[in-house]
Amino acid sequence: MKSFILSVWVLMVCSSAIAQQFEKRQFILGGDTLPYRLLYPQDYKPGKKYPLLLFLHGAGAWGTDNEKPLKSLPAVFLDSLNRKKYPCFILVPQCTKQEPWVRFPGFPNSIATPDTPTTSTRLALKLIHSLKKELPVKTKCIYITGLSLGGEGTFDFLSRAPGLFAAAVPICGIADTAKAAIYKKVPLWAFHGDEDDVNNVKYTRMVIARLKEAGGKPKYTEYKGVKHNSWIKAYAEPTLLDWLFGN
Repeated sequence: MKSFILSVWVLMVCSSAIAQQFEKRQFILGGDTLPYRLLYPQDYKPGKKYPLLLFLHGAGAWGTDNEKPLKSLPAVFLDSLNRKKYPCFILVPQCTKQEPWVRFPGFPNSIATPDTPTTSTRLALKLIHSLKKELPVKTKCIYITGLSLGGEGTFDFLSRAPGLFAAAVPICGIADTAKAAIYKKVPLWAFHGDEDDVNNVKYTRMVIARLKEAGGKPKYTEYKGVKHNSWIKAYAEPTLLDWLFGN
């Protein structure tokens, strides 16, 4: 099993050839800029519409270089067989340390998030709407996933634009549980390690409980003995892509 996980993960995206396939772009709105990378579907056919997968990186990849986020992109999404079976656009934006995907101003005493999104999140959501006009995107097949800070961002994006996403996979994140009911109808599969020493597992347990209380039907997988790197096991789940792209 360990060798299988390693082969699927390939310790992130380490192939420069694959990285070169991503277009290096910037989204500029007013005086703000969001660096991002965009990968077209394998065997792309003009005129045909495709799903869009949004990947949100963790804190280790924030900045403005438009390079580090690709190193944290799970290789499962770039496997040639998976790209053939689940053709889609892959969008990888980059937030900054000053404007991360989400803030919890009162943490750890409070996990409430501000009513206004961060600049990075505001731009990323605007970017998706822009790409829907530029590219042949299936508007009902936009998916979101992220790890650590990106997992927190996944919850936050859902709370700000629940109707935009067809399904979500947040991993080892924290969420404003008071806003969970907003996205209770969005298919969601969350993951966390029960020995996470960065983001305590209680936070995912809390949001899953709140979603269920609100009438949602989230999936949740908790890994025993796993610390903060639960994304390694999560992205290696054999049914994950079938579930994600099946919504």
